[in-house]
Amino acid sequence: MTKTLITCGQHPGVYFLGKWLPETEFIYGDASFIAQISVLQQLLLPLVSQPDFIHQLLNICLDQQIESVFAMAAAEQELLAEAVELFAEFNIQLQLPNLLTRKLLLKEALLLENLNQAGINIIPFRTSASVETFSKACLVLGYPSESIAISFAENLGMIWIMDDQLAKTESYIQGKPVITFIKALKLLNQEELLLLRKFHQPAFKTNYAVFTGGKLVSCWNNLSQQGTQTLNQTAQHLKLNGLFEFNLQQEQQLFGIKPFEVR
Repeated sequence: MTKTLITCGQHPGVYFLGKWLPETEFIYGDASFIAQISVLQQLLLPLVSQPDFIHQLLNICLDQQIESVFAMAAAEQELLAEAVELFAEFNIQLQLPNLLTRKLLLKEALLLENLNQAGINIIPFRTSASVETFSKACLVLGYPSESIAISFAENLGMIWIMDDQLAKTESYIQGKPVITFIKALKLLNQEELLLLRKFHQPAFKTNYAVFTGGKLVSCWNNLSQQGTQTLNQTAQHLKLNGLFEFNLQQEQQLFGIKPFEVR
């Protein structure tokens, strides 16, 4: 069992790795005591601002027989990118994103090109924060002749299909509830922002990339048709070397992949 250090242990988001790498013994590190976990499962780490941060971290890894390190803060990643060979000399693998590729996340045109080359389709979508903008967005996406997929911007896994005609005969499509325009307006009243896109039932395996404000939010994939192997395939396409947040929606047969970093 590989003994692995995860930094930024104070941040609750880093614990998702434990679910996806069950054969790994995780130790969580931070610059201060982590109250939510056992003392035996944590390490006190130096501040990234300290001039000898790399060597202090290396000594800690050697003392604790750490074999792998997930650096979860951007500042740590930038520093440790220069120390990969140093750690490798002591058989310690630094799990770092490709920093050049990470920068592509801020360049929509280049990222769209890479995703298209990888066979990942781009979802046209509109966001809405009022009844007026919601109605206009629906028209832009082709409603009422087109079925519209709706989700909360903060919960992309919760999806409804808006189709007034279909709602008369169908309650669900592929595990997603079918609702009317009026029902969608009620959802809008519950949340400040809705994300809408055209909905098409996939006849074959599909990958989707979702953007908000020109920045990649997540990749959503059909689980039942692609299987868990696609997790690794999509990770290779985005080339972020495993630093993802995974969100599995068993009932809706979807899984999501989101670039992850903290601080």
